[in-house]
Amino acid sequence: MIQKNKKDSIQIGVIAGLLLPLVGLLVFSLTVIGKFDTYTEMIQHFQLYNVWYKILSLSLMPGTGLFFLWSKSGKTNQARGVLLMTLFYGVFVIMLYLS
Repeated sequence: MIQKNKKDSIQIGVIAGLLLPLVGLLVFSLTVIGKFDTYTEMIQHFQLYNVWYKILSLSLMPGTGLFFLWSKSGKTNQARGVLLMTLFYGVFVIMLYLS
């Protein structure tokens, strides 16, 4: 009989899936900000060249890694939550790409 982990909840996965892309976006912007004088200039540069969808799609990578880590360790509900939020962000990226 398979015992379920008491801490394996979908809410933890959803919260992690919401926060990890934002952390990924923050890390990316902190590494790129050195090339610009201000944060506003960096945002204007990204808007000018229409690369927001590329940046946001790269920020989804940590969530994907966490999904595979949790699915391998048997925390399937948490993995489902991360996958759900990754798909949510993915739809947003597709909408940015098509606009």
